[in-house]
Amino acid sequence: MSISAINTTSTHTIPPAMKRSTAIGPAPGTSNLSELQIPASGIEEFNLRNAGIVDQDAINQCSVAIIGIGAIGSHLAEMLAKLGVLRLTLIDFDEVDTVNLSVQGFYEREVGLSKVTAVHERLRAIQGKLRVESLNQSYEPDLIPSDAAVFCCVDSIKTRRQIFRHYCEKSWSVLLDGRMAAESLQVYTVYRIPDALGAYRHTLFPSHEAFRESCTARATIYCASMAAAILCAQYKRWAMKQSPESCLQFDLLSMDIYR
Repeated sequence: MSISAINTTSTHTIPPAMKRSTAIGPAPGTSNLSELQIPASGIEEFNLRNAGIVDQDAINQCSVAIIGIGAIGSHLAEMLAKLGVLRLTLIDFDEVDTVNLSVQGFYEREVGLSKVTAVHERLRAIQGKLRVESLNQSYEPDLIPSDAAVFCCVDSIKTRRQIFRHYCEKSWSVLLDGRMAAESLQVYTVYRIPDALGAYRHTLFPSHEAFRESCTARATIYCASMAAAILCAQYKRWAMKQSPESCLQFDLLSMDIYR
């Protein structure tokens, strides 16, 4: 999958969110919700573990669309479902192949199925209230709900440019883009302000300048999963107005983070 070169001269810092201590559940042998300072009323059991961290109303203020259900998108769909997202649109024209199994979120029994069908079935098993529209076709802008938060998980700079152009033209709520190659990844959150739009546009370099490796040539399950996890966390931060980073870059070989 195409990925622009990481600027190794940048000063890398740990994002503030990574410095904060994580919330810890009740001590072993206890189950009293008051110990977590979470009101018992109004919380569905499905969401109990992330209550107080994730605002379910906020993350469901708009529908969510994932374009590209491959290395990143297949993992991301499951994470969003478990986060509590209730309206998902999945778009991909491809089928599950054996070569996908070591990196993408698929299983041997799903080889030959369309990727959106395979993921759709799994999402139904995760969350009964989840409404999923599975579109086994190439991306078209009219497939996206008007208010959607859009995740770009494709492996083509040309398609990214099309998605970004449509984002600028339409009323989609936010655009998040995940890219990976081997042990490097980038995650972008695109805001509707001139500086942010210009900075993201700069990453949409011509296809002949792209790093030429397909998403199945050199990839790792941990890089794909991590890219999906960061996208999921950035969406939660955006929805809850917690100021997600506009760009995060990770080199998992050297364990460096760039912002």
